[in-house]
Amino acid sequence: MPGMASVSLPEWRGTEAFYMADGLFMPDGTYVPFSAEDLGTELATRDNAGAWLADVGLWLDQLPDPDPILRKRGDDAAILRELSADDQVTVAMLSRKNRVLNCPHYGFRPGAPDGQTAMPEAENVYQRFISDLERTNLRTVISGMLDAPFYGYTPLELLWRADVDGWWHLTDVVPRPYYWFGYDAENKPIFRGEWGAALYDPHLRTLPPGKFVFVSHHATYDNPYGLRLLSRCLWPVAFKRGGLQFYARFAEKYGQPWLVVKAPSKATSQEKRTIAADLARMVQDCLAVIPFGSEMQFLAAGTTQTDLHERFISRQDRAISKLLMGQTLTVELEGRNNSQAASTVHEDVAEGLADADKAMVADAWNEIAWIYARVNAGPDVFAPLFSYEEPEDLNSRADLDKKLWEMGVRFKPEHFADNYNLKPSEFSVQDTTASGPGPSFSSPSRRVPIAARAQQTFDAAIENMLPDAIKANAEFVRKIENAVQAATSYDDLQLRLLDLLAPATEPDELERFMRQAMTAAAGFGATAVRGEAVEDS
Repeated sequence: MPGMASVSLPEWRGTEAFYMADGLFMPDGTYVPFSAEDLGTELATRDNAGAWLADVGLWLDQLPDPDPILRKRGDDAAILRELSADDQVTVAMLSRKNRVLNCPHYGFRPGAPDGQTAMPEAENVYQRFISDLERTNLRTVISGMLDAPFYGYTPLELLWRADVDGWWHLTDVVPRPYYWFGYDAENKPIFRGEWGAALYDPHLRTLPPGKFVFVSHHATYDNPYGLRLLSRCLWPVAFKRGGLQFYARFAEKYGQPWLVVKAPSKATSQEKRTIAADLARMVQDCLAVIPFGSEMQFLAAGTTQTDLHERFISRQDRAISKLLMGQTLTVELEGRNNSQAASTVHEDVAEGLADADKAMVADAWNEIAWIYARVNAGPDVFAPLFSYEEPEDLNSRADLDKKLWEMGVRFKPEHFADNYNLKPSEFSVQDTTASGPGPSFSSPSRRVPIAARAQQTFDAAIENMLPDAIKANAEFVRKIENAVQAATSYDDLQLRLLDLLAPATEPDELERFMRQAMTAAAGFGATAVRGEAVEDS
């Protein structure tokens, strides 16, 4: 090929490819030239795939909502608004949103390349942007952004005001109803209105640039409407409503006890009607006279029917909590088998969702700031950046400083003033350099602290208290020892022991062991505390 005669082909090994400016060398040494027309053409589109043949909506240049639940039910996305009437849905939605709304550690900063200082132009855009947001209720805007996981997306309309100097001020950011908008065949958002009438008005249908920002939840090319969590709650809520209606009718008919009288076999119809009338009057005066030989008894509905209904409703509530929160334990606490380990796992899941929601909020604010910078300063100025910044855990830093101190590190007053926000007048650093020799790393101290000895004695006492059948299982005993050593508090120890021993121990033996073990824990714990106080003094 022209211009390629002087190129020496490398020795090909493996499956690497050698990229050139106008083509590509394949692993077998063949050369495939690039085509500007092919590279600049979008191939996998709905038109090329023939999707318009399957969806009539595409004929009107509106992409039908591909949500599988809504399509099977034949419902519109607007029906999702009604689900918030369910108490479990509302609690789960608020619990998830409040994890982000209650986090105050967020803010903007001037845009700049990594590791560099912001330019004066970027600083000016940042200051003006912050000034424009001064009267904006950021909590309301963020709350609207956090509706995106439930409804798939949240449209945000940017309201502008032009100044005399040509600067466009952002006066407000307003979350709009999601069901007023849709997407066209090119995945571009369009305005459809309440009943879709705006689709036929080209001035309303097309959204102008710099006017809207869409916060999407897991949007894809196939589904730009996003993943709607509330649509997955349609069936659980429907089952709950149907079950409650049935239970209300059941309670109305059979909730009150029935008063049944067995009339004598020779009683006439008139006598039976007289007995029934006397029983009916008992509602007011609780007094009835029945013929001799009649038997009267109360019949009440058993608890089996009620328990069955409660389990049915609880099953739907757990499904709703799992869909909206990713877990159930932080929303509802039922039963006595909720261990600390399960609580920790469920809390981690909730924190993971909160981090994902924070990232979604940050992306939305950064998009708004980017539009603000482009409208007012052009493409050469960095836009302000939004981020959540978690505060430093001072307890973790204090633990690290304690370990460093035990290794022989001594800090200056500036360390505590800079890292713990303490004023020099609030503390003093004791000089311990002359108090004795430093730690020796060559040979360990032979003196065992009282707390360590108390722990060793308690471990041995726990092993002696175990039932004989459990003592024979060395692996199980090792698990118990690890649980005892890992416990961080009196209640934590009790939960860990119950989780391990309850499935393998008879109730009487478990009660005896727990009584002895917790008494020993209290005694050895008090001994360790007193011993540490003596050692420190």
